[in-house]
Amino acid sequence: MKTKVFIGILLTCLMVSQASGEYANKVWVGTADGNEGEFGYPANWDPCGVVDDNDSVYFLNSSQNVTSGFDQNSINLSGLYIENSYTGYIGDSDEYLDINATTVEIGQYYGTGTTSGSGRIKLDLGTAQSTIIVYNSGTSYDSGLPAIRLLTNHASTTLEVRKGSVGLAYQTGETSTLGKVITSYVSQIGNDADVFIGSGVTLITLDLKGGQTYLGCAATTVNAYAGWLTTTGSGAITTVNAKGTTIYSNSTGTITTLNITGGIADFLRAAAARTVTTLKLDATGTLKYDPGVVTITNNIDSDNPVVLMAAKP
Repeated sequence: MKTKVFIGILLTCLMVSQASGEYANKVWVGTADGNEGEFGYPANWDPCGVVDDNDSVYFLNSSQNVTSGFDQNSINLSGLYIENSYTGYIGDSDEYLDINATTVEIGQYYGTGTTSGSGRIKLDLGTAQSTIIVYNSGTSYDSGLPAIRLLTNHASTTLEVRKGSVGLAYQTGETSTLGKVITSYVSQIGNDADVFIGSGVTLITLDLKGGQTYLGCAATTVNAYAGWLTTTGSGAITTVNAKGTTIYSNSTGTITTLNITGGIADFLRAAAARTVTTLKLDATGTLKYDPGVVTITNNIDSDNPVVLMAAKP
């Protein structure tokens, strides 16, 4: 293993060869002789040299943007670490940095004081199986868009968002595949994280433990413990377990099984026709729906006595 320490602006570039099978820690410098912002330019890295397979790449204590050289999909990083002390941008209005990484951590900060983070991080992680953790984000540089935008295409990839604004295949026409999305929080359970999951996502499991999540696609299982969930579009969900949060169900896709054991499942915000095939409602759970547009196929099941009351809109 080659471990190098960031030493500041590079004035010259002495190429360091890397033996086959070795890897290095590389820190983004991005201030080299007219090629500032070029990801693939050797002198933009400390130690000097191109980023290679199995490297761990760090963005920290810098405001230099990554503005070109986005097509790096042949590289498989061990780790990609974008700390909250990095305030530059990665990607432009059209393009993502296309690179594979086993571990991706965004927004972590180890120092004292406060940091503002990056207002634009766009990553296409390709077909790599990745573990992605978002600790925080900056304020978005692009009006109306999340600060962090991700694409990924591996059924075992996981994404955890603890704080910040994150979009997964957020824009029209974008697609992604992954196994699990986890939304949580750092200090404010309902407000730390804003997560937007686009209609082009193929998702197995969504676990809500905090934050505000907008689900525009289908899913196999949704476990809602805390925070808020809003479903949109036409994606069907096989099983929803409402355990202590508020779910605003606006999607026209069928919910095959809805178990409300805590919190609220609210179908009143949309007038579109929808179907819940099997419903279970237990104590501390609340269901709000209009029978004129929401069809519940079975009789309501419960382990507790049930009282139904109609309310004025």
